[in-house]
This record gives sequence, C-alpha cells and structure tokens, in this order.
Amino acid sequence: MCIRDSNKNNYIKNRGYKKANHKGFFDGLANKAEESSSFLTRTKIPPNYSLNRILGLAEQAQMYEATTEWEKRQPQEEFEASRNKCLDRIWDAYQLVQERELMHKNAKGKDESWNGAKQDPATKKYVAEPIYYYGDHFEYVMGDELHGNKAQGRTPIRDSNYNGEEKGEDE
Repeated sequence: MCIRDSNKNNYIKNRGYKKANHKGFFDGLANKAEESSSFLTRTKIPPNYSLNRILGLAEQAQMYEATTEWEKRQPQEEFEASRNKCLDRIWDAYQLVQERELMHKNAKGKDESWNGAKQDPATKKYVAEPIYYYGDHFEYVMGDELHGNKAQGRTPIRDSNYNGEEKGEDE
C-alpha cells in the first residue's frame, strides 16, 4: 500500500487534485468543488474566482430537483441525505480556500482578486491590472513611501519629521 493511498484525502486537499470517478449529480458537484479548492488550482486562479465557483456549485446542489427515474424512485430522505453530504463536501472545499488563501498569516493584507486579475484569452493565465489597489492598507503604504521606513531601509524625505525630532524654523 502506497503512502499516498493511505492519505488519499490529505493528498487531495493539500497537494493536487486526483481526478475521481463520480456517481450521480451531487457527487460530480462535490468533485468539481474539491478540484477548485486543490493546491494546483489555487496557485493558478485568484481566490475570489475559486470562491465564486464553489458558491455556484453549492447553489446548484441546493436548487437541484430529482429528474431521472432512479432519483424519483429513491426515497426523499435518501435524496436529501445525499444532497446534505454533497453540501458538506462543498462547504469543506470553500473553507479550505478561505483558510489557506484569505485567512492565512502570510496572506494578511493581500488582495484576494490578485489586483483585479482577468484571464488572458491567448494564454489562459490570469493577468493583474497595471494599477495596484491597496484597500485598507493605502495609508500605511503612502506613509512609508512619503516618510520612509528605516526598518525596511527607506529613509525619510527631507523635513518630514519622521524621527520625531523637533526642528526650529531657522534650520
């Protein structure tokens, strides 16, 4: 038995997406959500696109009505149980993206849209806009640019009183 086989769920959630066979509509939706939350997909797509896709899949699962003969013959309790199991898997995928991409300690202050990234039709990669949006951190960035930050090696501009020194008018 391979290590990867024994830790199948851990492998799927942390490293990459191993394509799984699915049985039925709900299992297919859950597999798509897990693929959207996989490590390989998260490195290629901005988190807001992944989260929106997973939310769309959750909405599809909630709105789905029994259409095939097999689903109609199935007792309503079993149908709802499979829907709830699917929704649990989808919300686990959503939480994984949130924890790893948005709430991670290294992601603090980062833009979840990768600076408004759009997919380039030629290369199919996401490309950020040339203008950067700082959001809530704009004041700190402008303060560092204008007044310097000695911890990062930037010196203050002249007459900025960055160090708190009192200067007279004749200096």
